This record gives sequence, C-alpha cells and structure tokens, in this order.
Amino acid sequence: MRKRMDEGKIPDIFKLTYVAPIHKGGCKLKAEQYRPVTLMSYIMKVFERVLKVNIMEHLVTQKLINPGQHGFVPGRSTQTQLLQHYCDVNEALAEGIRIDTVYLDFAKAFDKVNHSILLKKIENTQNKRKTRNMDKRVLKQQKI
Repeated sequence: MRKRMDEGKIPDIFKLTYVAPIHKGGCKLKAEQYRPVTLMSYIMKVFERVLKVNIMEHLVTQKLINPGQHGFVPGRSTQTQLLQHYCDVNEALAEGIRIDTVYLDFAKAFDKVNHSILLKKIENTQNKRKTRNMDKRVLKQQKI
C-alpha cells in the first residue's frame, strides 16, 4: 500500500464505486427527497483516510485553514462555530456596536464537489507531499 501511495497508482478495481439513493424523508416519489451515497471498497476507504490525514496535516502546518473555518477541521464543529458567533454577538452588543446576523442554509451546497476546482486548489497549494499525485489520480480516475 505504501508503494502504491508513493507511486500515486491505484488499481482500477479499487476505483469502482456504486451510488445508492438514500431516502431522506417525505414523499418517496420526489427525487429531491433522496441523497446519493457512494459505496466504495474498503481499500479505497483506507486510502481516503490516509489521504485525509496527510492533507489535513499539510493544511494545518502550513496555516492554510482560515481561523473562522469550523466545518471539517479537527477539534472544531458546528457547535464551536455557534459558540464563536454567540461570543462575537455578545461582545459587539457589550461595546454598543450594531450587529446584523443572516442565517443561510447551505445544506445542498455540500451535495457535490466540483473535482476540477478541487484539483486546481490542490495544485495551487504548491505542496511537496508524496500524496499529491495520488490526490489527483483518485479524483480524476474514480469510476462510477
């Protein structure tokens, strides 16, 4: 497995995935009531976890994560984001600063990731990680 990662090569059989529709609730006749779930081999899941750890380590050590980012960051969550917002609002009110809050629902924004944009972002980090080629190959060659 280590050799495969260093070479950035994954056998085609491991890249095969299946997309299954999972009902979210409501009317079962409406397509929007389903979300796609990708089922992949356990070997690819292990590859994915290794890549995630490597990418997150790089982002954290290079300080490429915005301090305001809470989702998908180790030690942070939607709860920490809400607490931070609550503190910011209280601080502003204590200082007599006028504050407006707008809440948006981005639930559907995370249903799809544009791989070409993600690949450009990977390229723009100009990192020297061994898994860089693996990142590209996994995204470009995933078979559905």
